[in-house]
Amino acid sequence: MNKYLAFFLKCIAASLPLLLLAAFTGLFPLAYMDGEYPSWRYTKRVQTGREKIDGFDASKACLILGDSRAMADLIPDKLGADTCNLAVGGATSIEMYYTLRHYIENYGRPESVIIMFAPFHYSYMDNFWTRTVYFNHLTLPEAFKVYREGLRLGSVTVSEREKGLSGIISMYLKLPDSYMPALINSRFIGRYAENSEKYRDLSEQRGHGLFGTGNGSSDLNYESNYTELDTTGDFGLLYLYTTRLLELCRDNNIRTILAQPPMNEASYKELNDDYIGQYTRLIESLSDIYAGAVISPEIPCYDNSLFGDSSHLNERGARIFTEEFKNEYDL
Repeated sequence: MNKYLAFFLKCIAASLPLLLLAAFTGLFPLAYMDGEYPSWRYTKRVQTGREKIDGFDASKACLILGDSRAMADLIPDKLGADTCNLAVGGATSIEMYYTLRHYIENYGRPESVIIMFAPFHYSYMDNFWTRTVYFNHLTLPEAFKVYREGLRLGSVTVSEREKGLSGIISMYLKLPDSYMPALINSRFIGRYAENSEKYRDLSEQRGHGLFGTGNGSSDLNYESNYTELDTTGDFGLLYLYTTRLLELCRDNNIRTILAQPPMNEASYKELNDDYIGQYTRLIESLSDIYAGAVISPEIPCYDNSLFGDSSHLNERGARIFTEEFKNEYDL
């Protein structure tokens, strides 16, 4: 045998375990990913047209875009048969901009969009590396674009040097240095049954899922500790994508409601006046981007008994809020 061919075959044999491992991580993410993955998978499959919703008319759709508070607090079944909740835990305007863009590319424009983020998600990204990139929610070119823009705008989260471009490439190639801890902790397939059940539940409820399930909570949320609106760090990148999201709605003539999720009474009472004033002015300024949108900075305050944890409504709270939201915005 030619020595060069022999060397080539040895290289293939040596790399085969790595190739098989990368193939497994790419093909069977439900088997080893953590419990947040099913909701991100559901949103991505809906936006790309791979998840079909019974009785759903995409041209009449009302899409809920946001983070975990939007995912938990608004129930699609209460808002109509053509409503789908595409919010996911930890999302910001970055993920939701691309979610809506892909939805439009695959279905055409929805009739209406509800945008709802926790106040701190207008100035802080807490899951870009651990969910957005780790779950491959964006396409690789989109991830590169966000990374470059984040560096340019001084995003603290994006510019974490120990990750960088090599981290993005590693996670999109499903290399062991990124996924081996999850594979080991799950024993490769240990999370498949639980994740599959979560995915089925999300599919049946059109993306709605609770986070807190307690019968009340007086614990304090993130915002109760803020004394001012942080306009450094991640703010510039998030503001850029908030404007892009509203522009996308405007350019496609989508009825748009940008509203705030409720807070429990305990947290609401602790809100700093300076922070709320700055935050209110930020939200009100978004009307300059899309004058036709309904944009409200008002933060609803609900009784502690309606919260499952410090930040999310429980099932009873979500039903009450959804009904009131539907009536207020004539959905």
